[in-house]
Amino acid sequence: MIKFFSLLLLVLFIQSASGQSQPRSPLSASYLDHQQLKNSTSYNLECILLGPVVNGSRVEAVQADPNNPGTIYAAFGSGGLWKTIDNGLNWRPIFENMPSLGIGDIALAPSNTNIIYLGTGESLKKARNFTMPGNGIYRSDDGGDSWSHLGLEDTWHVGEIVVHPTNPDVVQVAGLGHFWSENENRGIFRSEDGGKTWSHVLKVDSKTGANDIVFSPSNPDVLYASFWENHPATHGSNSGIYKSEDGGSTWKKSQKGIKIDDNTGRIGISVSYQNPLKAYAFVDQRNGNPARKGGEFYQTMDGGENWIKTHNAPIEALSVIGWYFMDTYVDPSNDDEVYLLGVKMLHSSDGGKNFQYLDGDVTHINTSPAQTLHLDHCELWVNPKNPSNLILGNDGGLYQSYDKGNSWLHYNNIPTGEFYDIEIDKSSPYKIYGGTQDDATAVGTGEFEFNSKLADTWEYLWIDAWSGGDGCITLVDPNDPNTIYFSMQNGGARRMDLTTKKSKSIRPGFPKADSIDINFSFITPYMISSFNSDRLYMAGNYITRSDDRGETWALISPDLTKKQREVAAGAFAESPYDERTLYMGTDRGTLWMTQDDGENWQDISGEFPENYIRSIVPSEHKDGRIYIQLTGLNYDDLGAYLFTSDDFGQNWKSITSNLPDHPINVIHESPINENLLFVGTFRGIYVSVDRGDNWEYLGNGMPDCSIGDIEFHENS
Repeated sequence: MIKFFSLLLLVLFIQSASGQSQPRSPLSASYLDHQQLKNSTSYNLECILLGPVVNGSRVEAVQADPNNPGTIYAAFGSGGLWKTIDNGLNWRPIFENMPSLGIGDIALAPSNTNIIYLGTGESLKKARNFTMPGNGIYRSDDGGDSWSHLGLEDTWHVGEIVVHPTNPDVVQVAGLGHFWSENENRGIFRSEDGGKTWSHVLKVDSKTGANDIVFSPSNPDVLYASFWENHPATHGSNSGIYKSEDGGSTWKKSQKGIKIDDNTGRIGISVSYQNPLKAYAFVDQRNGNPARKGGEFYQTMDGGENWIKTHNAPIEALSVIGWYFMDTYVDPSNDDEVYLLGVKMLHSSDGGKNFQYLDGDVTHINTSPAQTLHLDHCELWVNPKNPSNLILGNDGGLYQSYDKGNSWLHYNNIPTGEFYDIEIDKSSPYKIYGGTQDDATAVGTGEFEFNSKLADTWEYLWIDAWSGGDGCITLVDPNDPNTIYFSMQNGGARRMDLTTKKSKSIRPGFPKADSIDINFSFITPYMISSFNSDRLYMAGNYITRSDDRGETWALISPDLTKKQREVAAGAFAESPYDERTLYMGTDRGTLWMTQDDGENWQDISGEFPENYIRSIVPSEHKDGRIYIQLTGLNYDDLGAYLFTSDDFGQNWKSITSNLPDHPINVIHESPINENLLFVGTFRGIYVSVDRGDNWEYLGNGMPDCSIGDIEFHENS
């Protein structure tokens, strides 16, 4: 018997005059095709939500309604917008069935909190094939019950949205633009008619996007904005600060006193609620000089004419990664009290002269062994009517404090999570292992449907000292269910004995004298051989093999990355017919095969795009038949790519057929029916009963979320 199951895998847009004049997002067109197929499917399978929630998920933006205490909005980087009206006891998704579930920012109009502006396209830039672009700006006038699309489709990623303090139709958007390629539609956009039309009021160039923008609450004619040179690197000398004194019509550069150079990354801005001339800037400096490591915090007292660094010692351990964080917030009642968000969270009560790390005690709604406040902070909401009330979104989910961060309640009761990979063992009941984005690896069973009123039955398989860490691929020894392998990013694999709960690093390493420079992708492919459970493979730019469960490793290939910008393997597979036949696909579309156990490697690439090969499936039904899937999310290519070959890669044909032209993450072949294929896509699962000639949407119970992996359960 084969049992197919689904987890809720929430892994997983300038114009001169009007937003509608921008190029249309590819996500808008593919969504129409997706809707048509979804509505016409002949499959009515029910999908059951299994969880988990114990580990939380990345909250990219958070807002609360100060006029309606208990109403909170949490926007997930790749999981849509959720709302509670009872202070987190119950949540519901309010931005479903949209072209993009990736969200960069949300904003409530201060003068009418039923009006919400939402910017699709998350603001985290990370090459892991899960960064979700968007298709522009949306507006709701009824607290999220209904939405209208407002354009800005080609902006793709939104850094910040601000709404005028007294006029809900005046809104400004910081557009980051395309992450992996140049485009003109990035910068500051302003609308004075509620988003019906837009003006592109500030632009630097086609490589530099707007990261942050703030109104002065005491004088809304005054605005500050920051720009981030985010292509091709995550830093550059075109990053900077700008100021407007006429409501955003005109802007001038405002960064005297701040060293801006090629190593400058993101910049966050905040402004005093009482004094429009007093503002703060939090600058990510990626310079290798230890004196400038991490963030630098600046203050202006003259409206941006001059900026002065507030501190002497470097602000360490906040960010030197350049593609995340760097936000600052000021207490509405005291403009000397500021918060800084980075890898960690800092608080200052003297205008940035001295800082203290803010973590505090954490209580979870669902019992969790995580003891610390999660790292990697994305957004903070400070209650303007009660500044001791903070709501924080980070990679571990949503947290609320009523004592300025001394204690927190963790809302780990929202069924979201970015799963990179899942694995099923052969026990009864079977266990499901899942590696998640920065929330470790979790394990649960397929027995229980998720119920928000009951305790979560899932547990952490592994959790790091900071209550998170990326969990990637989990493997279960088919002959010893007490031996499992789990991995972190960049080849950080470990072997665990479940009876002792002890684990050991098995990451391949070679003496420096060998001059072997091994690179691994963020999600490193590795596997147990189906012919010998003691044999492991791990694929980087080289292929490595161990015959003793990871104790020692040997190279079985030369460096297989030859193209420009090619780094490492994206996928690896072993033939089910011949243990000497192996396949490796790179992050730039090169497919390699060996039929002699690694002695010789042949490039069998077809006319593939130079995209990331994430899934290679040698058929269990015919020797020489192969399926491969490529994704272009890392390269701003939002198309669908599936290919098959029946002759060991000598000839290829596309099998995307009638699939919507949106990214695909994984392909699997049925183990009992050679004609039955499943693909996990940007929006749900599709099935083919004729080996890819035709596709239908699978089931009605699955939300339009990004599917990170598909596995079949086979009874042992």
